[in-house]
Amino acid sequence: MKKLLFLVAVVAGFLSSCGDDEISRDPDSIGYQYYPLEVGRYWIFNVTENKYVNNAKVETTTHQTREEIDAIVKDQTGKEWYRVELSRRPDASANWVISGVRLVSLSANNLQIQENNQTTVQMVFPVKNGYSFVANGFQDQENPVYFTYAALGKAFSQDGLSYDNTLTLVKLDEDTEVVFDKSIEVLALNSGPVYRSEQLYDYCDDSTGETCPYAVDYIVSGSDRTEILESTGLVQE
Repeated sequence: MKKLLFLVAVVAGFLSSCGDDEISRDPDSIGYQYYPLEVGRYWIFNVTENKYVNNAKVETTTHQTREEIDAIVKDQTGKEWYRVELSRRPDASANWVISGVRLVSLSANNLQIQENNQTTVQMVFPVKNGYSFVANGFQDQENPVYFTYAALGKAFSQDGLSYDNTLTLVKLDEDTEVVFDKSIEVLALNSGPVYRSEQLYDYCDDSTGETCPYAVDYIVSGSDRTEILESTGLVQE
């Protein structure tokens, strides 16, 4: 009888401690609030794109994009997705034109994005500085693409906007004598994505140096794109 009472007490204590851990666990430390999701939330970005030929910038274009969560939908399995309407306009004086749709799903373990019939694991939880995970596991099991967390909790400033607590998602990072290919996204706590950058430069690959300067980051051809958050909030009905 004493052994039974002792066992009951141990089990009760274990369950109680588990409950306390769940209650005291900080949701922000898991990382959900780096990508807040709710119907009506929108993000507007100022976008700049550059093209390069023979180490010279030959074209620069600008426009704005908007991402707005307008509904929650279910797929054939019953899984819920946030439906994000994508729009574009040349500048703030023009009307928005719908350009596509993106679906976002949040679970206890990860955040997935579905676009153009492809699903990408955008985040895994809990977030941890320096942690890498497979992003394209739903698409290509043989050639995994890894995303890596960096600068967790660091401040970030761009174009006059400052964020005290951010997380950088490094999606591509290749830097050799003949190519530079880097893609990052910065997420701010309670704001979501605030900055995106994509750079792809093909450097001179003539090791003789006869046709172009070699090993000095001479861009034979390339492009880059930046998206800087202009505003975010909830749609006023």
